[in-house]
Amino acid sequence: MHYYIFTLGCQMNIYDSQKIEQYLDSNGCKSASEDEADLIIINACSVRQKAVDRIYGHLKKWQGKKIFITGCILPHDKKKLENKVEFFSDIQDLKKILNKIFPKSKTDSRLLKAESQSEAFVPIMTGCDNFCSYCAVPYTRGPEISRPEKDIIAEFKKLVTNGAKRIILLGQNVNNFKPSFVDLLRKIINIPGDFKIGFLTSNPWNFPEELVELVANEPKILKEIHLPLQSGDDEILRKMNRHYTAAQYLKLVNNLRFAISDLRLSTDIIVGFPGEIKKAFENTIKLCKKAKFNKAYIAMYSPRPGTSSPKKYRDNVPREEKKRRFQILDNLINPKTKP
Repeated sequence: MHYYIFTLGCQMNIYDSQKIEQYLDSNGCKSASEDEADLIIINACSVRQKAVDRIYGHLKKWQGKKIFITGCILPHDKKKLENKVEFFSDIQDLKKILNKIFPKSKTDSRLLKAESQSEAFVPIMTGCDNFCSYCAVPYTRGPEISRPEKDIIAEFKKLVTNGAKRIILLGQNVNNFKPSFVDLLRKIINIPGDFKIGFLTSNPWNFPEELVELVANEPKILKEIHLPLQSGDDEILRKMNRHYTAAQYLKLVNNLRFAISDLRLSTDIIVGFPGEIKKAFENTIKLCKKAKFNKAYIAMYSPRPGTSSPKKYRDNVPREEKKRRFQILDNLINPKTKP
């Protein structure tokens, strides 16, 4: 059997797709182009409408093929998609979709040997309890659950043994890892080997000073922080249910830059959130200029069914204005000539 995996969304979905790929390969399947594949596995994402639209665009090309779908999908999108594919499984039950492909196989995807690769991802938790008003993740990934520390360390050791040099710890908010993210980092640092550690993502309202100091002083930790801003306007942040002000965010950025001289700082920004008047967008521009981000992942707001923002606020920023604001920030933060 020849397969093609179509992955949308964040690094967590990329990690899940890698596990599916390892499982299929271990059962004699071959990776192929989407034209040559007999089996199409869609690892979907409902967090942005654009990602959902891409699925519909591809389904037409895959008519006549066996199509399975998994991933982070809202009930609204699931209802529309499940009658268009052969099999649908929530990402939380990865074994179900794999056993559907190979019902007689006893291979456990969690026990697959780590492949040799220079960069790898290790999830340390899943789900989210923050309920930002625009975000679908709590409804697609479920509540926040930390992985057992011993499982994380065992997977990390396997990757190092297999030659991984850059290993990124994943979670919707890694700083919430239980019992302690800083303690976990300290234990990983003590694993013998030549490697660097990174982590995604940290929310601005719980970035403790001891973590700042650890990143600043530990050679094995990459000096790269991803710190989602979303907006530089306090009223928009309140509507988004983000637990900080623009001033508090900027204070944290200044602390990070003071402690870590070679810091590379990236962020997420949403333009066109309901009620984002001209002044609110100008506040975001001002903050971005002060923060001096190295990179920004900018999204145009799209209401997601089931989240709270469409229930409370009308999507009142025209699409053309969203595009204009996107371009302004992209040109400011992500110029093509910037190293």
